[in-house]
Amino acid sequence: MSTTPRLWTFRSSPFAGKARAAFAEKGVAVELVEIHPTKRPARLKELNPVNRVPVLELPDEEVAIRESLIICEWLEDTHPNPPLWPADPAQRGWARGWARLIDDTVIADFFLGMRKLAFGKDPEDPDDVVERLHGRVARHWPRMETALALHEGPWLCGEQFTFADLAALPAAVRLPEWAPQLQPDAEAAPLTTAWLEALRARPSAAAIDEAGAERLSA
Repeated sequence: MSTTPRLWTFRSSPFAGKARAAFAEKGVAVELVEIHPTKRPARLKELNPVNRVPVLELPDEEVAIRESLIICEWLEDTHPNPPLWPADPAQRGWARGWARLIDDTVIADFFLGMRKLAFGKDPEDPDDVVERLHGRVARHWPRMETALALHEGPWLCGEQFTFADLAALPAAVRLPEWAPQLQPDAEAAPLTTAWLEALRARPSAAAIDEAGAERLSA
């Protein structure tokens, strides 16, 4: 039996994309198991009761780890180099807070709006739900601009690239492709604009488009 970790994923999921990029940043081999978002195999629910990706299956441990940020923590614990959290406890806590905030704001609003465009609205959604979600994206950029100005360097923690920056990588890659009108204004948010460009330039950005062999059944 292979001891290579398996990452259950699908290509357009931002959180699965973040997990794929985390493996690329750490230089750790992983087997990608691609699912169809509307034809999820029974095995996925066995691994994750909420039936969502990403899920990291560890065959040698016979356990699975779910949620992208927790998968990132597992990677940091098991493969500490290069470090993707600051060594200083205060800075590490600050970076963890920003990683969560980016997940809950920029990523959630942008990708949930795109999902509703692609797969349809829920019955209880207002008619303009996509406009509401995407309208919030622009309101997040001033907050990012303020955060990036706190430390001298291209990243949220200054010179060190961290999982906080990695959280935004799916949006950095997809915004120009899918909704360029939602990108920050370069004059109003120069630091955020440069940050998103720097994210797109990282080699790990290629993992956002990476897909494994599709699995439709258990």
